[in-house]
Amino acid sequence: MFDSIVTASGEPLAAWLAAAAFAAGGIANATGHPKIRASFTNLGFPGWWCRVTAVLELIVAMLLLLPATRVFGVALGTCIMAAAVWAILSRRLYGHLPPPILFLLLLALAALGQTA
Repeated sequence: MFDSIVTASGEPLAAWLAAAAFAAGGIANATGHPKIRASFTNLGFPGWWCRVTAVLELIVAMLLLLPATRVFGVALGTCIMAAAVWAILSRRLYGHLPPPILFLLLLALAALGQTA
């Protein structure tokens, strides 16, 4: 359904939405705000890990924008979000699941758009 919706340039809209979501997440994590660091700490990561995640998320955003690298962006983004889901489930913090699930949905739609 959404995989067939394209932007004005002919690119799948889902890929651009996923790129925007990862860019926003990367920028938010890069700030290292105390609440963000606390969230990472609650999940069992060191507080500074938010900055590592930020760099990876920004790389994903860039990879998703280009059709030639989109598959790598989907793969890296899926690994990042799978790790997030694993950390959330292992700590039983189920209320934190919606964002990574949404990101995974956007990645799935971007992948479907890539093969269309």
